[in-house]
Amino acid sequence: MKSTGLLGGVQVFYILMSVVRNKLTALLIGAAGMGLADLYCRTLELLGNTTNFGIAFSAIRRLSALHDEGYYHEIAYYIRLIRTWTFLTALFGAVVCIALSPLISLLTTGSYAHALDYCFLAPAVAFTTLAGGEMAVLKGMRRLKWLALTSAASALGTVVIAVPLYAAFGMKGILPVIAGTTALNFLLNLYASSRQFPYRISPHRNHFLRQGGHLIKLGSAYIAAGIAASAAELFIRTIIVGSDSNYRMAGLYAAGLTLTVSYARLIFVAMDADYFPRLSASLNRRKTMNDTINQQIDILVLLMAPFLLCFAMMLPLIVPLLYSRHFMEIIPMILCALPYMFFKAIYSPIAYLPLASGKSKLYLFAELTYYVGFSIAVSLGYHFGGLTGAGIGLSLANLTDLLLLPLLYRRIFHFHFQRATLHRCALQGLFLLCGLGCCAITSPASLPSTAIFLLLSAAYSWHFLKQNTAILSKMNKLLHRKNKG
Repeated sequence: MKSTGLLGGVQVFYILMSVVRNKLTALLIGAAGMGLADLYCRTLELLGNTTNFGIAFSAIRRLSALHDEGYYHEIAYYIRLIRTWTFLTALFGAVVCIALSPLISLLTTGSYAHALDYCFLAPAVAFTTLAGGEMAVLKGMRRLKWLALTSAASALGTVVIAVPLYAAFGMKGILPVIAGTTALNFLLNLYASSRQFPYRISPHRNHFLRQGGHLIKLGSAYIAAGIAASAAELFIRTIIVGSDSNYRMAGLYAAGLTLTVSYARLIFVAMDADYFPRLSASLNRRKTMNDTINQQIDILVLLMAPFLLCFAMMLPLIVPLLYSRHFMEIIPMILCALPYMFFKAIYSPIAYLPLASGKSKLYLFAELTYYVGFSIAVSLGYHFGGLTGAGIGLSLANLTDLLLLPLLYRRIFHFHFQRATLHRCALQGLFLLCGLGCCAITSPASLPSTAIFLLLSAAYSWHFLKQNTAILSKMNKLLHRKNKG
């Protein structure tokens, strides 16, 4: 219980630090600076996912099993193996970054002018991979307290590093900020993991090199899916930046996407904690599996719809508060993109089926299909409608996934929507679309009209959740416990 409370508190602190960082970044380097920084970060993410071979991802399961068995010597040996291969892949990633920097510059900006800048991303690629290895050690050894503390310290350190550099150097401080924050994240995780297992590597020993091969083979489909996600995000940024280096529009898109996704995602985080184990346990019982999925959809939809409507109403206050008044033009994009999260609330419980059943190839196929559609929808939307078109493209991408996944998984897993769940989704979807439509109209009646649909959505959700789940009573108990403490 203490660990859960600590992790929840750290998550809130991390969000607060992100808000502070985004606000100060928007004021100091503007939308253009944020666009350039986002382009660098997406490139860093793609290079890291491509060159780290998913070693950190693969290592957690085996390390966790050794921890449960209590084999200390085997644990120490395996951690050295992880660190050795993480070190080698970090070097490999840095070399690839330097070697491909001219090509990356040409593909992302349309010229070779930023080739040297991309070279300076090499240390960040290495630090990110190294940090992933140390985080795998902490996760595998169940050091959740230290993992939470390092996350909080890293969030605070990012603000401390970024603000002075942006204030002193403006957009020229972007690369030093990226290098400094990734180095800090690695050092913090290294300190936490080295308290019990001092840092040792053996890159010169052949048996370490031979035995590390299985780390690369494990979870290759999930790694490929991560690469596809990173590539799709970078592709969208490249389309927006275009040949005229329009970093301002890229920054506005990044800000709009962040506001659309980040805060609504908290609902998924809160509700998904025990869903995956329950789904995995029910796979052999078709009715129980369908009940589990439909119940999860009910809860997510009934929480998401009123949240999105409330968020939409507050956008004229939220955008200048979290960024600046120069970002107000992202509001139409966000209004068009909010159904993106509503559709995700419906299909994400279904999308867990390949993961729960261990069908990695099916998971990879579904992810690749989605990200191809995502890239096409958002890029075409931006081409024909600017930022607002990109928001529409985001919603269409998830709507397409919502239509295809149930059809595919009906044949494979015998999943089907329950009629009551479809009714709730349709009703809340109607409330949401009507409310967003009212928000988009510049009229004195806009706000009261949206408020009516918000009240209808919230009342319907409250009635169902109160009658059919124990969520509200659990929330009351949690609040009572906190007040008592």
